[in-house]
Amino acid sequence: MSAQVPEPQPQPEPQRWVADPRIGWRILLTATLPAPVAPDALATPLATLCAAQGWTYAAPTAAGARALLADSPAPLLVGVDGRDVVLSAHHSAVDGLGLLTVLDRLGLGPATSSARGVGTRTTTGGTARTVARRLGEVALRPPSGVVPPDRPVPDHGDALVHATVPGSHRTAELVHAATRAVVRHQAERGRRARRVAIAIGAAREPAAGDQDGRIADRSVLLRLRDVERLDLDGIREAVRTAPVQTPPAPAEPRPWSPVVDRAMTTGLRVLGPRLGSTLLVSHLGEVRAPAVEGLAFYPVTAGGTGLSLGAVGLDGHTVLTLRGRAAAWNDNGLEQLLEAVISLL
Repeated sequence: MSAQVPEPQPQPEPQRWVADPRIGWRILLTATLPAPVAPDALATPLATLCAAQGWTYAAPTAAGARALLADSPAPLLVGVDGRDVVLSAHHSAVDGLGLLTVLDRLGLGPATSSARGVGTRTTTGGTARTVARRLGEVALRPPSGVVPPDRPVPDHGDALVHATVPGSHRTAELVHAATRAVVRHQAERGRRARRVAIAIGAAREPAAGDQDGRIADRSVLLRLRDVERLDLDGIREAVRTAPVQTPPAPAEPRPWSPVVDRAMTTGLRVLGPRLGSTLLVSHLGEVRAPAVEGLAFYPVTAGGTGLSLGAVGLDGHTVLTLRGRAAAWNDNGLEQLLEAVISLL
């Protein structure tokens, strides 16, 4: 039985989205339930959510995480694979904490996080200044890459792996372990990991929705450079004080915005591999979700190496994920790197 889709409600004009066009910009959350659920059981709450948000409705399907990584502009896709419910959201519409709100709106909540957000800390300045600084970095001090351990096999989409480790691990600890893992990984291949740059996904606000209950992308990006030179205490201080990266385009449109957007999009396409970071790390915090048995979060793979490390704490354990572009990485290579991260926690 298909759901009766409510009429979409008028919504405010969304913030402009200027980003690397090579990337699908989809984030994933996989929730493992105590028992299997049929896709039809999620159809009505999903239709209601999409109508409230003004999103195009797509019925839940019997699909796993990899199948929902297609380059789709749909704000939200939902798949069911046995006991796993997979949420695939376009990052322009939903951030990581917003996925927890989506889980709740589908009747699988509550799902709340301890993440506090970065508050009103300083930014890297205006768009022009930020872009000029990053272009100078590309020219003079490009960030370290990560060489895949296996010969790349051209493929589409992303490769995904995950592992569960005991205990709670904060963002700084993950950055420290991941940086040392990259340094060791590169050294084993006769390379030196110089100028390791770690991007950190965060949020301005701890709450994933406004007072009116709307879900949106409220994520921000922090960026640490030369992280291989820092010890754990140095990384903790850097995470605490790093400025928020100014987005590549101002939120408010101007008469010249289309020209600027085209220029930025072209630049991101051409310079993305050098303009990005060695690794993106994004932690959803310690999550309380009594209706699910497991959670796994997969951030985006934009820029630089196209590698992202995701984390979510649940019931005294932390689920770590590693995601990489399938054109360069396969499951075996990602598992080796993830195992190195875990061994260094």
